[in-house]
Amino acid sequence: MIRMILMLFCFLFPALPLSAQQTIDNCPILPYTRCPGVDLQGANLAGANLQGAYLKGAKLQNADLSGAVLIDAYLYDADLRGAKLDGANLSKAVWTDGRVCAFDSIGTCK
Repeated sequence: MIRMILMLFCFLFPALPLSAQQTIDNCPILPYTRCPGVDLQGANLAGANLQGAYLKGAKLQNADLSGAVLIDAYLYDADLRGAKLDGANLSKAVWTDGRVCAFDSIGTCK
């Protein structure tokens, strides 16, 4: 009886894949990830949640970070030349020059 219930359960609720985790240059694109010096040049990170990520010295040239969550991210010495930051939340992020972005920094560090 238990075996039939388990079989029925497995049939009705098949294993669902976990949400795909994006990894670039051995760096998991997740909140609070630690990837100093990672090469994310030209990466599509639009809408990514990188809250609290440690990206010191990261290569982010021409990366699409539009709409990304970068609250409290550590971006000191990162290269953001040509990066698209439209709508990115940079509140309290440590900017490339070491200053802390204002709470309402959207698309640019204030």
